[in-house]
Amino acid sequence: MAFDNNVPSIRNFAVDGMREISGRRADTIGNMIDEAKQEGISDDFARRAIGKYGSDNGKRMRDCMDDPDSFDEFRRIFGTDHNHDVYEMETVKNTEDELEIHFHYCPYVAAWEKQGRSPEEIAHLCDVTMEGDRELAKVFPFLSFELRGTIAEGCPVCCLHFDRVR
Repeated sequence: MAFDNNVPSIRNFAVDGMREISGRRADTIGNMIDEAKQEGISDDFARRAIGKYGSDNGKRMRDCMDDPDSFDEFRRIFGTDHNHDVYEMETVKNTEDELEIHFHYCPYVAAWEKQGRSPEEIAHLCDVTMEGDRELAKVFPFLSFELRGTIAEGCPVCCLHFDRVR
C-alpha cells in the first residue's frame, strides 16, 4: 500500500515547520516503540503516555471554554487552531448533534513512510498515536468519539466523528 493520497496542498514556511516538528515527534514515537519491543516491552506504555498527553490537551481546552460542557462550543472551536492547516482539516458535518472532520494530510504517516516502515507498522503506529484523540474526547462527557478510518489504513482521509451525548 502506498500513501499516494497523503500529499500536502497547503505549503508555507510556518505550516511546513510545524509539520517537521510533528514528523520528528512521529519518528520519536516509532523509535521508542521499536526499542521497547527489542526489550520485550509492549507498546502499552506509549498508549498510556500519548493518552495522557491527549487528556491534558482536553483539560486545557475545557479550561479555555466559556462553557466547558457545551457541545456547541466544542464543535465551534475544535480544529480551529494551528492544526487546521497542518492536517488540512475539512469540516464535513457540523450540526447540533454531530461534528465530522476530515484530515487530508498526516505528517506522521509521511514521517513513518520516510523511515521505511511497512504499511502495517504505519497503521499500528497511527492506532497507538490516536490514543491522544481518544483520551481528549473522554474529557468531554457530552460527546462520543469515533475514528472512521485513517490515511494510515489506506483511506483517502482520516475521519474523526463526534456525536453529542444527551
